[in-house]
Order: sequence, then C-alpha cells, then structure tokens
Amino acid sequence: MGKTSSLLLVLTSFLAAETGFAADASSEQGAYIGLFGGFGSASSASLQQRGAVHLPAEFRYLPINARGYTGSGTRVTVGGAHVGYEWNRWNLGTSKWSLKPGAELEGIYLGKHTPIGEMPVTPRFLGTQYVTIPMTATVLLANATLTLQTPYSGKILPYIGLGAGAAFTSIKRSDSANPSEPGINHFNSDPDASDSAFALQFKAGIKGEIYENLSLFAEYRHLSIDATSYTFGSTNYPGEHFPTTTWHVNQGRQKYNLFVAGLQYKF
Repeated sequence: MGKTSSLLLVLTSFLAAETGFAADASSEQGAYIGLFGGFGSASSASLQQRGAVHLPAEFRYLPINARGYTGSGTRVTVGGAHVGYEWNRWNLGTSKWSLKPGAELEGIYLGKHTPIGEMPVTPRFLGTQYVTIPMTATVLLANATLTLQTPYSGKILPYIGLGAGAAFTSIKRSDSANPSEPGINHFNSDPDASDSAFALQFKAGIKGEIYENLSLFAEYRHLSIDATSYTFGSTNYPGEHFPTTTWHVNQGRQKYNLFVAGLQYKF
C-alpha cells in the first residue's frame, strides 16, 4: 500500500508538472507568420484638379481649378501577410491577467477601387468636373501589438495593434469628364499616375487556437493614407477641344475601414 501511494504521488507530481508546462507554453516567446483577407470601404476625401486651357493667342490661356470630394463608402477588397515575433507575457500584478507584446512587419494590398470626385470648376461658368480614379495600393507597415491573456481562456485572446509605414498608390485609366463636353476625357493623353505617402494603422481583433500552434483570427482595421498628388496627361482632341497643360490632381487623406480574417502559425 505504501509503494502504491508513492507511485501515485510521483504520477501526480509528473502530471502537475506537465500541466504547468502546457499552461506556460502559451506564454513562450517566438516567431509567427500570418495570411489574411477581407473587405471594407473608403471614406470621402477631398479632390482637386488644376491645369489650364490654351486659348487663341490673344487670350493666352484660361486657368482651371476644380475642387470637391469623392463619395464615401467606395468598396475595396484587401489581402496581406505578416511576419512577427511575440515576447513572454507580462503578468499584471498577482492577477491571472497578462499582456504579451509583439512586433510585426506587414504587407497589405488594397484591390482596385474607384473613388469618383464631384468638383465645381473655377471659373464657375464651366460647370462641374467629374473625376474617376480607379486605384490600387500596396502598404508596408511595422506594427506593435499587445495580446491580452485572461483568466477565462488560454486559447481565445483579444489583441490590439498600431502600425506605421508607407503606401504606394497607383491609378490606371482615370477619367475627367464634364457634362458640357460629352465624350471628352481631359486626361486622355496619359490617364495613369502613381504616388507614395505615409500610412498609419490601428487594428483590434481576437484570435483563437484551432490546432497546435495554428490560430484563426478576425479583426477590424482603420487604415489612413496621407494626401497624394498625381500628374495626368494634357487634353488632346485636335479639332474638338482646345489644347491644355498637363493636369495636376491632389487627393486628400484617404481613410479605410477594413474587416479581415486569417490564419496565423507560431513556430
């Protein structure tokens, strides 16, 4: 009976040690990778088109300045990947709550979306300019993350993150139309342009372990891209429209609300 009690004591101690190791495993530091995709929308942004029309010599040229805003709710798809590293958890006092800091490098691709600007023209007798800018964007970010571990679950974990980096925007087949000149695209000689700008991101989500070292996550992201500037070609319709200078288009800060889901694997 004494030997049996001793054996049970050894087994109990072994199992307790294993359980403790498993509990601590979730707090171990390590690298991870993730893939994600989703959808969202772009908010309204300011838009300006500037240039000039070359009139007959006695009148020189007529400066054009159109200002307005793009519509809100422009739909956009999003996909991306990240690689990161998470450190050991920080215990919050004597409670069972803890935080795990992490750092990520992330790449995001915003699929083709088409903001349309409605812009009254100065001088006003020229009416309203409607500018369509089909665009895509690639965004590279460095993120800092904090994951919260609660006493309620070691496998379902909420987290937040902040990121900063650069966005590279590209516009293809843009169009600048005015109802008073049907069939005329004022950017027709070169409707493509690109630019780069500073980008910021906030994200908040929740992840759950679905298999050893493999987690499913869902999150909301607010992505902001600083103002961008583009140069499009002059209006070139011999015999139909007076020639113009090249056109300069300025787009204000673009904000995106995004919802994504993905998989994350920890090494």
